[in-house]
Amino acid sequence: MQQKNNINYKNIGERIRKLRIQNGISQIELAKAIDVSQTHMSNIEKGNTGISLWTAVKISRALECSIDSFADDEKGMCRKEDTNNWIDVEDLVEALRIVSLKHKPN
Repeated sequence: MQQKNNINYKNIGERIRKLRIQNGISQIELAKAIDVSQTHMSNIEKGNTGISLWTAVKISRALECSIDSFADDEKGMCRKEDTNNWIDVEDLVEALRIVSLKHKPN
């Protein structure tokens, strides 16, 4: 049975907006930091557009939050002191590459 994609971009956008404000960053500053237009950033925050994984990564880095803070109501607001426990995306990609090579059929 196929599972529906139930991503609520409006909720994600609202959480990103709250985190941005909590960090004292303007929408324009965040847009520049992640290399998108202010209009696109506004559309993300309003939930008018989806968000790619790479854009979510860039936003999480700019706001010093984990990506799951955008999607999980129970995660609450970010705490910068928690960032030492995160796995860097590049490290994760490298680990996945190594695992895939080990399990590659001969």
